[in-house]
Amino acid sequence: MFSENRLTPTLTDAESLHIYLLSEQLNTLYQNMSKERKAIALWEEDQDFSILGILELFSAEIQGYAEQVKLDQFAESLPPKINHLRQLNTFSVDYFTKWYFENWQTYPRTKQYVEQLDHLRLVILEYFNQRRTIAA
Repeated sequence: MFSENRLTPTLTDAESLHIYLLSEQLNTLYQNMSKERKAIALWEEDQDFSILGILELFSAEIQGYAEQVKLDQFAESLPPKINHLRQLNTFSVDYFTKWYFENWQTYPRTKQYVEQLDHLRLVILEYFNQRRTIAA
């Protein structure tokens, strides 16, 4: 992850490490919200939509990008990835946004997870934008 010829990380190395650490923190947050996930799953049984489904789908996609950063496997086709990350905003899903703002006090760990997920998405988006600018 760090340049082998340097004792200190480059800016790109530091950003990559930051993304990796945010992704690891997200994994811990997910584990810590198991009771809330169970409660949400029970609530969802009577709904036409899935809050947990949105979280899992968006999380898998965003953490997949974090893994690409970690492995430095993203250089090709950055513009489509940047556009996709812009669309992976949980708050762009109307029913999720409504649920979130009605329940954020009821599910504080889930709220923290959602905020960390969006933060990771934005950091990766900025990282990709910077890499695209450097490559141009």
